[in-house]
Amino acid sequence: PKDKKYKDLIGKTVIVPIINRQVKIVADESVDPKFGTGAVKVTPAHDFTDFETGKKHKLEMIQIIGFDGKLNENTGLYKGFYANEARKKIVEDLKMSGQMVKIKEDYVHNVGTCYKCSRVLEPLPKEQWFVKIKPLADKAKKLVQSDEIKIVPKKFKKILLWWLTNFRDWNISRQIVWGIRIPAYRCVTKSDWFVSVEKPKKCQICGNCKFEQDTDTFDTWFSSAQWPFATLLAQDENSDFFDYFYPTSVMETGYDILPWWVARMIMVGVFTTGKKPFETIFLHGMVRDKNGQKMSKSKGNVVNPLEMVDKYGADALRSALIFGTKEGGDISFSEEKVIGMRNFVNKIWNMARFIEMNEKVVDKGAMNRTTTKTILNDLQKEYKKEKKQYLKFMDSYQFSKALGLVYEFIWHRFADFYIEQLKDEVINGNIEALGVL
Repeated sequence: PKDKKYKDLIGKTVIVPIINRQVKIVADESVDPKFGTGAVKVTPAHDFTDFETGKKHKLEMIQIIGFDGKLNENTGLYKGFYANEARKKIVEDLKMSGQMVKIKEDYVHNVGTCYKCSRVLEPLPKEQWFVKIKPLADKAKKLVQSDEIKIVPKKFKKILLWWLTNFRDWNISRQIVWGIRIPAYRCVTKSDWFVSVEKPKKCQICGNCKFEQDTDTFDTWFSSAQWPFATLLAQDENSDFFDYFYPTSVMETGYDILPWWVARMIMVGVFTTGKKPFETIFLHGMVRDKNGQKMSKSKGNVVNPLEMVDKYGADALRSALIFGTKEGGDISFSEEKVIGMRNFVNKIWNMARFIEMNEKVVDKGAMNRTTTKTILNDLQKEYKKEKKQYLKFMDSYQFSKALGLVYEFIWHRFADFYIEQLKDEVINGNIEALGVL
């Protein structure tokens, strides 16, 4: 709207080449005036941004691509072509008619592609099932605002509240063959829909037609949003599982699905049960490679956790994922880090073996050595202090700090200092030293 070079054209009409269809020129904030010419064609039926622009300016929504991927009767001579074929043909025809001014090929476009085959995706308009989100979101928002549901780390509380305030109505239908089929049925006679949890024996609208079930399936997040209570209610109806486990104490997941899963579990849980689904949400970060890049097969930077367990053990893997990672922060992960934690685990193992090997040797006369008693008293005091801090970290979900404290104490205090100081006492079977260690 602020682009002066097109100001005089707003509200006028222009002819689409070849098709010769007259369309209106509108101004909209969604267009970047610095990209290309600053003027774009709008296809409300085949682009998400254009769809919103079309609604705002009351533009005609003309579908030109069918569900078979081919152009339809609205495209004239190009009917029957696949979209990528039609684009090439249109370029040829524009050149032939002298209407092609210039082709600039160094633009970088943001084009949606399939995550499996990498082909360009062509959005198509289709009727969908929606859930009105505001009544659900408002109840969830109150629970988060009042800290009835706590979020760790706290910084994500603001993000969750933003989503609960700005959610659009929820499209819960998907046109895929896997998933839970939507229990909606269409009356063939009147083309109206009705919903039935159990498969109906007759049409609930006209009473006698051959009704058809919708082929759409539920959005994955819609079904998974029911997980906290559905898994419990699926038990024997006489079971007390639900009353005992719902709401659960802590929901742990990644911050990247905070709006898609966590927010929806709260909304659906409250709607269905009248109760919050969990007391606390603990969010971890994304596991990235050692350079902070997202892991992907195409980049070749994936560290297989099962291989790490086979090579270095599960404890080493778990420790590597936690050590040096701020709560809710992304994790820089590498095999080298697992090796480092494997060394720490081995250190604990070797210390335990050393103490165990000497437990059978008993020297009662060594119990009253003053130096030994002083060292043991210092060890007990330091241990109690470290334990208190450790529990404080654990209770506040600061797992990395808790592990760091254990690492520092065991390796650099317990092993490097106390065991070294008491090594001779242990070898000689000092019962008191062995007992404290």
